Amino acid sequence: MATLAQATTSITRQGSLTMTNISRRDILKLTGSLAATAALLPLAHLFPATAADITPAPTPFGRVAELSADIRIDATRGSKLVRIARRDEVFPLLGQVQGQAVMPYNSVWFQINGGYLYSSWVQPVQDIQNTPEPDQAANHFWGEVSVPFTDSRIAADPKARRYMRLEYSTVYHVIGAVAGKDGQWWYRLKEGLSGAGGAYAPAKDIRRIDPSEMTPLSPDVANKRVEVNLKQQRITAYEGDQAVLTSLVSSGAGLFATPRGNHKVLFKTPTSRMIGGSGTGFYDLPGVPFCTFITWTGVAIHGTYWHNDFGRPRSHGCLNVPSDVAKWFWRWTLPSAPYDKAVLYTRKAPATPVHVA
Repeated sequence: MATLAQATTSITRQGSLTMTNISRRDILKLTGSLAATAALLPLAHLFPATAADITPAPTPFGRVAELSADIRIDATRGSKLVRIARRDEVFPLLGQVQGQAVMPYNSVWFQINGGYLYSSWVQPVQDIQNTPEPDQAANHFWGEVSVPFTDSRIAADPKARRYMRLEYSTVYHVIGAVAGKDGQWWYRLKEGLSGAGGAYAPAKDIRRIDPSEMTPLSPDVANKRVEVNLKQQRITAYEGDQAVLTSLVSSGAGLFATPRGNHKVLFKTPTSRMIGGSGTGFYDLPGVPFCTFITWTGVAIHGTYWHNDFGRPRSHGCLNVPSDVAKWFWRWTLPSAPYDKAVLYTRKAPATPVHVA
């Protein structure tokens, strides 16, 4: 059976979405039966378009991932400001257009009701609610948030104190299910959120990742390598001399520059809660999806939900890529990781080399 690793794929950019203050029920009315669709984004995030053509958006909705994002009357930074959208506002996406390149590597804007949003500041999202699977939770599984965001709490009760907000595409280890005080199922989450497993989230907002979605890609190909070009902000996977996948990346910036040189896969995990920085640079990011670590200091190829700004350095050293691309690298790099392993160390196993230049 053909895999993604058997065809060259160019990942240019995730689309971006926004959302006004509409309810979850309104969202579902707009989208119809989204629950029957896949929760993952396609690997082709950008549709070709002329300067004036509106083309389909990559997903039905967009979530403002930055602190704020300007809604403009046209797809240019100098056009009239409609208003400023704030983080976690979600908008139905009507389409996308080639407009002014606010950043030199990205000219894509999203059309919404009443204006346009620049795509670098918006995470493309779905709003898919799931049928709870308490029996599967008893055996543990990896789960992915399939709605724009949901709130975890210290107890299975929507009125309990919020633990952390969980954003679309983040991944967690589901270690149980309990009936909440609201009469709904709640999943108990551990890896990716709470080391003690003391946080709960609505089960309907978390999609069970089937083991078939995490099987290795071209595991019998030994001659694999990853090349990272910091000048071009691009990461490329090779099998022999053939490039099988390439994507824009956001590498480390300033004092946190991604280390150049020859590295290799050291360990992999389906999820990680990443905490670091200080002062205004402090960050606490739960559920960072599909991390492939290449240094013992914590530099990894991993999924990113807090921006859609791939193509320029802006990380604390890691290689930020769209979440679906991170999952691809996690599956494709050697050694292959089993579904039920929270952390896989390479030790003496053959490990895919990663060259950063």
